[in-house]
Amino acid sequence: MINKKQLLRRWLTCLLVLALIISWALPQSVQAKSKTFSVVAVGDSLTYGVGDPNHRGGYCYLIKKPLQKATKKKVQVANFGISGETSAQILKRVKTKSSLRHDLKQGQLIVITAGGNDVMHALRARGLKLSEKQLLTYQKQYTANMEQMIHEIRTLNKKAPIYIYGIYNPYAIYFKKIPGMKRAINNWNKNTQQLTQEHWRVHFVDISALARPKKLQYSKKTQETTNPLLYTKDYFHPNRQGYQLMTNKLWQKLQKTKSEWRP
Repeated sequence: MINKKQLLRRWLTCLLVLALIISWALPQSVQAKSKTFSVVAVGDSLTYGVGDPNHRGGYCYLIKKPLQKATKKKVQVANFGISGETSAQILKRVKTKSSLRHDLKQGQLIVITAGGNDVMHALRARGLKLSEKQLLTYQKQYTANMEQMIHEIRTLNKKAPIYIYGIYNPYAIYFKKIPGMKRAINNWNKNTQQLTQEHWRVHFVDISALARPKKLQYSKKTQETTNPLLYTKDYFHPNRQGYQLMTNKLWQKLQKTKSEWRP
């Protein structure tokens, strides 16, 4: 005869064995998720971090600190930025690159930079004669690419919020002769903002302030006026202060939508 104490011991032993089996069977990614917070950043040179003097990935590095404080977890940022890529090239990677697709599937927060090189391609093709109407053709293709990108990401990850950075107008100082450029860039950003509003958990991050510093820098030696938020080697990419501005703008949007990502 088995007494009650022996029966209880056997029952507890069975529970312990079952718990160990379940723990062993769980994928490592599921177990790790409770200890880490996963961010996936995909895009062009602004995601890669060109212009960051410390070569740490610009906003991809800087956003870790506030996220770690908010989530109380170790923040891991997978940086899939490639300098020079257009929205079409970024879309192709989202569709075909296995490591990127794997991380997008696991990501708890997704950030995208795209569009700046689409505008640069237009400038290279048309030069200073680029008109607002001609740029609209590139904008329409960009919009179609971003629509597909959002759709593709959603096939991999239904829930993670997506944050899409707008573009800024460094040409405001250096290409004043391009007709309607300021208005065209503003319309481009309005179009991207509207696109994000048409999708669930997709948000627009406005960084047009990168082209509007509080104070411009003037060099008596070169007699040039420069933007203190931009990288001095190309006056196009952000510098340290510029990437901090990008991070601040992203964090502001993250705080407004924290119910979508905060554990």
